[in-house]
Amino acid sequence: MDKWNPFPKKEFLLELYLAEQDLTDEILVFWNKIRISPETWTCEDVIHENFWVVAKHQNWIIWYNDVEEGYNLSRYKEELIILEYGASQDELVFAVKKLKTIILSI
Repeated sequence: MDKWNPFPKKEFLLELYLAEQDLTDEILVFWNKIRISPETWTCEDVIHENFWVVAKHQNWIIWYNDVEEGYNLSRYKEELIILEYGASQDELVFAVKKLKTIILSI
């Protein structure tokens, strides 16, 4: 099996920009509060790979799984380490909505 090559930053930034175009005004306001400049974080749960984290709020992150080609929500305790591997194939808008729902329910 060939080794998986991570998503190059330049290509990922284009993917993220295009995904942001689908955000409604209401979701965009929340997104602008939680988004960060994309950072590579390591997942040490099931799969030991690096992934692009695009948003943080409290102990939650939104990150892009380029293996599954979708955005995921996970918790974190320590910067740069994703606690739970996720195989969601969510569009950015759905991941942001999920996080907003979680935050509002706390």
